[in-house]
Amino acid sequence: MNKRPILQALIVLCLLGLPAPAAGEDLWGEFLPIDQYYTLLDPDGEVLMETGRRIYLEDQYLTADNRLYEVVEVDEESRVARTRFVEEVKLEVTPWNDLRRELGLTVIEAAESSKERGTMAVYHTHNAESYVPTDGTDSIYGKGGIHQVGAAFAEALRERGITVDYSEQLHLPHDRGAYRRSRETVLELIAKEPDAIFDVHRDAAPRNAYAIQLEDEWMTSVQFVVGRQNQNLGVNRKYAQSLKKVADDLYPGLVKGIYYGRGNYNQDLSPLSLLLEAGAHTNSRPAAERGISLFAEVVDYYFYGPSAEAASRGHSSTARRSIVGLLFFVSAGAGVFYVINAGGFGAALERIRARVKPRRRS
Repeated sequence: MNKRPILQALIVLCLLGLPAPAAGEDLWGEFLPIDQYYTLLDPDGEVLMETGRRIYLEDQYLTADNRLYEVVEVDEESRVARTRFVEEVKLEVTPWNDLRRELGLTVIEAAESSKERGTMAVYHTHNAESYVPTDGTDSIYGKGGIHQVGAAFAEALRERGITVDYSEQLHLPHDRGAYRRSRETVLELIAKEPDAIFDVHRDAAPRNAYAIQLEDEWMTSVQFVVGRQNQNLGVNRKYAQSLKKVADDLYPGLVKGIYYGRGNYNQDLSPLSLLLEAGAHTNSRPAAERGISLFAEVVDYYFYGPSAEAASRGHSSTARRSIVGLLFFVSAGAGVFYVINAGGFGAALERIRARVKPRRRS
């Protein structure tokens, strides 16, 4: 039997003992009625973001060009939020093992492998979310269109050799209590010790908010949501920014931004948990599937190094390599890590950049 470290088992047991949030603590999970949006403005009145998610004071938003803003005023009647500029953020990639060290977890140094990947967990808190142009409605009671987007994400991860634990457990209805109900699903997934967990959603926003063209193909961008109210925020922030940095290098514009919102989105249960907004209800479902499938490549690069195809482009499988100048480590559950040669990958990365020319639809 392949036994996991005792420390990991103890951590899982501790997590399973965490209490559910009180009923009043999930008010942040409330969304506006469909086709009503909050508009987030910069200090000059320019639109930073439109979203069906409620915006609160002290929420923060990191834009596609890595400018961080903080909400200082919310007009509930007009649904307009105004911000102050905080800083220009220089994104850095924090290796996965460094995040483990911050949490006091055991770092397992394993032999290099060019094939083995670990496990990712995928689920949906809001199962009913759908895409109007292709599903005919914004919400389907049951498995909405978002499930097909989640399936596309899972399949894209599997194509890269990653094991996927995809839960289609229902947490209906789509209301403020959905995150409390999905908490049980998260605990079940954590017990299986995945390397990371993704809660896949779609936003509610005008079509142009997420539409993007990469490699001459229209798709939706992906936005991250990180909960401000949990003890893992420091690690959650580094993790989200690491993934955005990799995405910016591989597919500029694919990650729309990072929203640091009130609430925890069950990220208090796992620091390597991330909420993904795959387009909006006004986008087509195939466009969302294309965007999130590209994001699967970002996940693969961050956790496991380049894909087998990229690794075979004229380089020895035993060469030491680095991605954007840093080491990316695999989790202890997978027991593998990749070390990549900066010179070899740099050339490949330049070829990728040359092929990718994002343009946003105005």
